[in-house]
Amino acid sequence: MRRLRFNGTGSGVNGCPSLHEDLDSGEVIVHGPPLTDPADIARLRRLGEGEVPIVVPRELLVGWGPKDMTREAKTIGMNGFGRLFTQFEGTRRTEREVRQLTDNLTKSQAAARAAHLVPMS
Repeated sequence: MRRLRFNGTGSGVNGCPSLHEDLDSGEVIVHGPPLTDPADIARLRRLGEGEVPIVVPRELLVGWGPKDMTREAKTIGMNGFGRLFTQFEGTRRTEREVRQLTDNLTKSQAAARAAHLVPMS
């Protein structure tokens, strides 16, 4: 029997879609509304017999999915450590600036994706 941890949900009302993580294997289990449109299903690649496509909002994966396969510390040498305290001039940003940068990045990413969408055949 799997040892599952509930990571989160995209819905506070009916709990669907939701994401769980297998604590032993690291596998991610998602449950949510199935993709049912035959035309959409026909466009999926490598959908195996018995597999069911699930519709998952990106926010669910970003907000609740495991961030790393391994959580190893990254070490730096003394030279790199020293630079942490000398090369930070001009890097402080206000909360408003960070929010604007994030909003602009999100908008530009969305525009880039929309410009490069090609129907799968």
